[in-house]
Amino acid sequence: MTHEVVSSQPSELTQEDILIQVLQTQKELKQNQEVLAGDVDYLKNEQPVNPSICLELENLRKVKVITALGGKDSQAYKDRSFASKVFRQAAKDFKEFFRIPRYDLLKKKDEEKAFNYWKSWEPSHNTKMEIKTING
Repeated sequence: MTHEVVSSQPSELTQEDILIQVLQTQKELKQNQEVLAGDVDYLKNEQPVNPSICLELENLRKVKVITALGGKDSQAYKDRSFASKVFRQAAKDFKEFFRIPRYDLLKKKDEEKAFNYWKSWEPSHNTKMEIKTING
């Protein structure tokens, strides 16, 4: 009976067959590794930021625009039409800078840059002049 088991097994692989099999396995592993590396890169860099980050950025924008308008007690802020215009312009500036149509499409790799953007954002010179005129 043991003789039958031994004879039913295929003949031993040659060293060449083993080497070919090892190299094919390594090739498959390398391909899988490249796919994983691409997925990790997407998750770390290209995936959109968390919605809570978008909310923080929008709040930072609001604070920045309100400050530029002269505060909540200023005439420029109380002029809802003008204030809305400045808020829209700020959002448009941000989206143009990061080349995105909506906040929630900001890439993770740009998250820190986005916070720095709002820390340094200022309205255009013409808008600043209008704010001064309205605030008198």
